[in-house]
Amino acid sequence: MFRKCTECNKFFAMKKQGKSLVAKERVNVLETLTQPHLKGEIQPMVESFVPGERKTYEITYVCRFCGARQTKLLYKKIRNYF
Repeated sequence: MFRKCTECNKFFAMKKQGKSLVAKERVNVLETLTQPHLKGEIQPMVESFVPGERKTYEITYVCRFCGARQTKLLYKKIRNYF
């Protein structure tokens, strides 16, 4: 991943140190149900909301040269399978 340090302004300096789960909440995820056509094409049929959850991760990066730390939030929506 291309990351530039904001302190020393060096390219490719940020190294991923850790990833931690910050929050988890229930949401509805939009899913498109599809069906293959006779010609082999996939045709969208219906869009519906299904239960799922959104996980929030905090990713920590550390500069290899100056030791500066940066954090980034990552959101992932995951469908719950029954």
